[in-house]
Amino acid sequence: MKLSNHFGSAFRTFAVILAACLFSGCDKDDDSVYPNVLTDFMDLYTNGESTVDRIHPDTSSSPLTLLNRLSGEGLQPDTTYRAVGMYRLPDEKGETAVYSVTLIYAEPPFKPHEGMKVVTDPLYLESVSRGGNYLNIVVQPMMQTKPHSYAFVEDSVVNINGHKMLYLTLAHNQNGDRESFPRHVYLSAPLKSYGFTDGDSISLRVNVYDKGVKEWRVAY
Repeated sequence: MKLSNHFGSAFRTFAVILAACLFSGCDKDDDSVYPNVLTDFMDLYTNGESTVDRIHPDTSSSPLTLLNRLSGEGLQPDTTYRAVGMYRLPDEKGETAVYSVTLIYAEPPFKPHEGMKVVTDPLYLESVSRGGNYLNIVVQPMMQTKPHSYAFVEDSVVNINGHKMLYLTLAHNQNGDRESFPRHVYLSAPLKSYGFTDGDSISLRVNVYDKGVKEWRVAY
């Protein structure tokens, strides 16, 4: 499946179409057993040959070297990609093996221009957490066959008692899709550009089924 994580021309008003890409290890052994498998949000790093040779899971203090390099159509050399993946518990050398990886939406929050309508179709929100310099969320939109659009909207950044508070809204457009079944969708909002320090926080507003717009606050 071709990697696609760009601004779709039909949705330039506010959103990016989410497209996932599953990778396979170049040296994968189909008969292997997966011991001590971990699942996490992570950064993937490609080398000069456009293959992924290192990952940095959010729960790891430093990048991990891959024993099995990953390849995928459309990958660019020397580039960082955001993903959710399953990997083996690293050894004492900081080496690991990855068993599956899915690229996810991870565009920076944007400021809507005056008069822009931000669509916030409802969905279910499963979790909100911070991982390194990212705000990570897991949502479950009700869907059938059409692609949905997502984006993080920056409402404001205010200073409260010497600490920053970032207010975000999750934009979600069903694009006329039928609400047939829930599907897990993983999204990350990069936070590095805000220069957060201890004591700062993020507020995320999400339109939730049967509850309306709800707010979650996460400490940095």
